[in-house]
Amino acid sequence: MARAVARAVKRQVTGASGVDEEEVRLLALILKEDSKDDKKCEEKLEKHCKELSEANLTPEQVHEKLKDFCDSKKRDKKCKELKKNVEKKCGDFKTELEELVKKEASNLKNDECTKNEQQCLFLEEACSDLTKNCNDLRNKCYQNKRDKVAKEVLLRIIKGKNFKDKNSCENKLEVYCQELSQMSDELMKLCFDQKNTCDNLVKETQQKCESFKNLKTEIKTIKEDEQLKKKCPLLYEECIFYDESCGNDSLKCSELEKKCQEKNITYTLSYSGFDPIEPEITLAEEVDLEGIYRKAAEEGTLVGKPLPADATALVAFLIQDPSLTTQRTNKEKCKKILEDKCKNLKEHDIIKGLCEDYNANKDKDKKCEELSTDIEETCKFFISKTLMIHFFGDGNKNDGIIKWGNLSTFLSNKDCTKLESYCLYFEKSCRSETACKNIRAACYKRGLDTLANEVLQKEMRGMLHGSNKTWLSGFQKKLIEVCKKVKKENKGVFPSNELFVLCVQPSKAARLLSHDLRMKTIFLQDDLNRKRDFPVKEDCEELLKKCEALRKDSKKIEWPCHTLSQNCDQLRNAKELKELLLNEHKDILKNQENCGMYLKEKCNEWSRRRNERFSLLCALQNRTCRIMVEDVKNQCKIFEKNIKKYQGIDSKTKIEELGTYCPIWHPHCHRFGPNCPDLEKNKCEDFEKYCKPYYKQRDLENALIFEFRGHLDKKKNCKTNLDKYCTLWDQTGNKTLKGFCNSSTDNNETFRDKLCEKLVQRVKEKCQGLSKELEKAKNDLEEKHKDYEKVKKDTKNAMEETNLVFSTTKSTDNKTEKGVKPSTPSVVQDIVHFKLVKRNEKVQVTEKEAKAFDLVALAFSLYVELKETCHHLKDDCEFRKECKCKDQCKEIEKICLKIEPLKVKPHEIKTVTETNITTVTETVKEAEKTVGDGEKCKSLSTTDTWVTKTSTHTSTSTTTSTVTSRITLTSTRRCKPTKCTTGEEDEAGEVKPSEGLRMSGWSVMRGVLLAMMISFMI
Repeated sequence: MARAVARAVKRQVTGASGVDEEEVRLLALILKEDSKDDKKCEEKLEKHCKELSEANLTPEQVHEKLKDFCDSKKRDKKCKELKKNVEKKCGDFKTELEELVKKEASNLKNDECTKNEQQCLFLEEACSDLTKNCNDLRNKCYQNKRDKVAKEVLLRIIKGKNFKDKNSCENKLEVYCQELSQMSDELMKLCFDQKNTCDNLVKETQQKCESFKNLKTEIKTIKEDEQLKKKCPLLYEECIFYDESCGNDSLKCSELEKKCQEKNITYTLSYSGFDPIEPEITLAEEVDLEGIYRKAAEEGTLVGKPLPADATALVAFLIQDPSLTTQRTNKEKCKKILEDKCKNLKEHDIIKGLCEDYNANKDKDKKCEELSTDIEETCKFFISKTLMIHFFGDGNKNDGIIKWGNLSTFLSNKDCTKLESYCLYFEKSCRSETACKNIRAACYKRGLDTLANEVLQKEMRGMLHGSNKTWLSGFQKKLIEVCKKVKKENKGVFPSNELFVLCVQPSKAARLLSHDLRMKTIFLQDDLNRKRDFPVKEDCEELLKKCEALRKDSKKIEWPCHTLSQNCDQLRNAKELKELLLNEHKDILKNQENCGMYLKEKCNEWSRRRNERFSLLCALQNRTCRIMVEDVKNQCKIFEKNIKKYQGIDSKTKIEELGTYCPIWHPHCHRFGPNCPDLEKNKCEDFEKYCKPYYKQRDLENALIFEFRGHLDKKKNCKTNLDKYCTLWDQTGNKTLKGFCNSSTDNNETFRDKLCEKLVQRVKEKCQGLSKELEKAKNDLEEKHKDYEKVKKDTKNAMEETNLVFSTTKSTDNKTEKGVKPSTPSVVQDIVHFKLVKRNEKVQVTEKEAKAFDLVALAFSLYVELKETCHHLKDDCEFRKECKCKDQCKEIEKICLKIEPLKVKPHEIKTVTETNITTVTETVKEAEKTVGDGEKCKSLSTTDTWVTKTSTHTSTSTTTSTVTSRITLTSTRRCKPTKCTTGEEDEAGEVKPSEGLRMSGWSVMRGVLLAMMISFMI
């Protein structure tokens, strides 16, 4: 298509007559019918040039051919020449077109459609007598494209060894047509005539295999990465569906796929095989119907899934049979067609029901009369609908055919699908052939315009709304810049004719693009109103993309899109949380009550740890549980249904067969068993019992894979390494792993080859998508490390402000008494554990101290989480050579090396028995004196020293948490001294010298009464 389009819009050379073909078509496009009237031509050109001038654009900026036409001195001459050239061009093309439209749609070639549709686009507006034939041509080309889409679906249905066998084709269509007929109108038509369809398909198989072979040859010779990126996805797709069918080709898909994989180009199917908890794969998924329709849309052909046809629609379709010439009324045609067709079309559900009803009815005339009345009622509705959206043109002009530029494209995909289906079934019965021609042309135009509009809208987001002159001027300037950029990126040509039309008419483009955006916004609002509150996965994928594309140019969708985004986040997080809870193998998701209790507990825990991963779910716990529990209930029903159909395994089942069944069924039994009350427990018990040999073998293989890391990129490297190890195991008598070297049934070399092939394949499976996963993990790890460093900084500041003392136990470094590490590694080697202990001190803790304690707990919790993440990522990075992810692993290792725990003082545990009794008393007496009445009075001056701690104790304490404080009190008394008392009830103690002075030990030793012990187990 790209080459064809390139011919359409690149500069044309001057024709043999000396006429510049490109100039004629360009001006015919801009001036339309005015190009054939000298005066109107000049006026229209002057107006066009004025619009460009007002936008501060020169004509040559838009297109080099416009330069002379904006020169007032040359304008007159150019318009006179243009009239003659356009008339001749239209006359010649009209003759070609008349012959072309006589062909059937299926006989039109791609080049014929591309070349002549382009001519219609440029000349139709200038020459009205081209309108009818241009409409016929477009409809036939459009139908041809839709038919090819339907044939691609059928070719994928009949794929296999009997790809080219007609009988095999007919047998498959008999089975699948019931479902196929609901996928598109074209598939329904093809299924009505299965014999002719299979005749044509068998011919198509030869062409398909030839094009498949050409694709493989092309990819083999491609050297440029950009070309491979375009072709490899198509190769993957074709290989999946046609490798076996076409066969006998020296170019193997596996070899070519390796070339694509070396460039990290992969392909993902729309389905991933059988899953016991997922619905059975549908026929649409098996043939990748969504992918086929998406590819068609990229070429401007929008194909949708129609509503199922009822009996009235099918009868209306059947009575269009050209052989029904003798029957005049719909009633007569109905009776005749049902008598003939019911013999051969009973395999179709609707026809079968209709035929049974018809044959059981004694009054067959009455039955057909009812159906005929239904058709008339449907016609009334259909005609009113087409009138309302203006698809009945003026019968006096072009027989009611509407010009391409005047067709209404205010249609959604659903509108087009519905209207085109009505046309298929009721076009002739309702005498709406002309309206249906306009409808099909409008839907075709809508698909082509959508492609062109999206190219420009993508580059101009935020500028697509406005109405004043300033906006229009700015818009046109930006448009010209974007057009030049797009043309340059596409090797000097425009990607499509429709895009070229917009770029050479900037003021018209402003109107069309802003109008298109408003229409898209209206359709999106409608979808959001219906789906935003309870979206499903598909809604989120589709509507969030549209929200992102339109939100910069429409404030109306801002809040609905915000609501959708929140609900989609909740849906995604709920699914993630559901998987985590299922992996706990508990009945958490059995009902709403269990879920609510557990989630409340977990949310409190996450809140304490500042883990905001599921904060949205915790804010809406009831809704979250409802989503998860309902999802699990649905999966339980599917799992219960699938496990009932499953035949089961026993003790005689071979290990190879266990490898097929156990990984699929056994994990789901663990996860869903506690949550599915109606599940047959005996079959899950069988899996638990009989899968043990498989998992034992799997564990040994895992150990071998880990041991062989770095040598599993190729089978040859694996084999070389295995031979070395086998020699070593034989010498050391390692019977456990020696079983990987020899076989009792196979030749040892063959056995080792098969083993290495298996191990290399398992590593390949592990590597799929690992590079992207590690890139994401690296970014997440980097973000978490930043958060951790911030928490650590806040913790240090809090510790300093509060003078709290935290300590760690001295690490044993996992060594023996002689300082040598044990030869057998521990199962929990290199995993760090922390234990937080708060001393039971009866003291009043301030808010700052409580916050500091929580911050320390959080810091170590985050540290453990980061180290565990690094530990898991380290395991993945062991296969960096095989998975080609050295760069990501290098970055991850850098981050992990930076992660250090919160630094606290180390502390050794000692048992100390200490007895201290200290008493110091010093008394100084002065001379007696006679005072007053002559009595003797003793004046005593005593200096008493009390020790703050008088105790006998045996305790376990830390070297950093004990502080000794000595307080010396001196008092002078004139009377007999009283006994000193020491309070022993408080650990810090209070000194009470005759109640004369009270000093609290807490005020002196505030920094030592809270402690944290952190024990490292390495």
